[in-house]
Amino acid sequence: MIAALLATLWTNTANVEGVVAAGAALWAVTAGGVEEYALPAGTRTALYTTEQGLDSNATHRVWVEDGVVRVRTERSVCVLGQGRFACSAAAGLAAAAPAVAPRFHDARETARLTVGSQTVVATAGAGLWLDGRRITPPGQICSNHIEALAEFRGHLWVGGFDGGLCVLEDSVFRTVRAPFRMINDLLPTPRGLYVAAGEGLFVTTNGRNFRREPRVRERGANRLALSRGRLFVTTPAALYELHLKGRDLVRRWRSPAGSTALQAVTASGRTIWLASEDRGVIRFRTGKFESFDRASGLPSSWFVDVAPAAGGGVWAATLRNGAIRLDSAGKVRELGPNPHAWSLRLYDDSGTMLFGTQQGLDGYAALPDPRVHALLRTARGLWIGTEGGLALVSR
Repeated sequence: MIAALLATLWTNTANVEGVVAAGAALWAVTAGGVEEYALPAGTRTALYTTEQGLDSNATHRVWVEDGVVRVRTERSVCVLGQGRFACSAAAGLAAAAPAVAPRFHDARETARLTVGSQTVVATAGAGLWLDGRRITPPGQICSNHIEALAEFRGHLWVGGFDGGLCVLEDSVFRTVRAPFRMINDLLPTPRGLYVAAGEGLFVTTNGRNFRREPRVRERGANRLALSRGRLFVTTPAALYELHLKGRDLVRRWRSPAGSTALQAVTASGRTIWLASEDRGVIRFRTGKFESFDRASGLPSSWFVDVAPAAGGGVWAATLRNGAIRLDSAGKVRELGPNPHAWSLRLYDDSGTMLFGTQQGLDGYAALPDPRVHALLRTARGLWIGTEGGLALVSR
């Protein structure tokens, strides 16, 4: 077990689901935790997240009963006391009745509250407003669902599942204007920062201007790997090899080993390995593709990630059957720590293979959400991107 200390946690509170006023305090439940604001100024005085006892940063309802603030998450009722929430299991939330919601500042209005002479408006995506003034603090991370992390030009870059791209500058996040929103992977290269997104493959050299990579035909670029001056890119139906040195040469293989559902790609020595949802783990060497799947003795044919293994071969993560290590011949040599884990991401942390799953990351308990999609080690520590925000941990 790894002894880890949560240093910092970032969430986005622009999606507000409910508000309530109690005395001179305004409480808001958001996708990034519970906010407390001071009235009448509208200044945020506290943000409560999983660090303060919530079982999830996604909070849906707030009310005050007998002077005590109570919050509803997906699976619990959480009660505030002495600066922390204590959560108890509760029946599932009832689905909201369909209704047409008004628009407010180009976002769906989720709640409206009159407090004395002041009007509070909550929105889904545009934050919280007081008398027409946005009071949700600026400089927040662009998404709570983190899919990719990278260090580029001395800064941390974060790619969101649906919130686009942002960069951490002087402890404040800046959302970057870009021609994409759904990010799958980020990779710094000598040519710049490459972005694999649902809208295609893009590259930037300065972090401001983005150019679509014309050598990749399809939209839906999902994962990236760099090896010997060549960028390997997967889309669901094709593998690309882009030369980053010299002329802009490109090779494209459609449906490698018969797969039409490619996921991740990595390089281990001179061998390229692919994770696929339909043909298991695919090895590419000496110009030939070969698949290793359930018919070959693996626990599954549905793989979501691959990472190079020490001494050759590859670590491969299945959807529902944990991770395995294959040698260069495709034989199973080692099983991961949890054969029943639902896998999301593999990451080589200086020789230690970290295994991000839907059930968490072994040794790291205080996370904003157990579903770990992105990992990155920098001089500041280990960054962990989840479906509930971003955490920085140190050992």
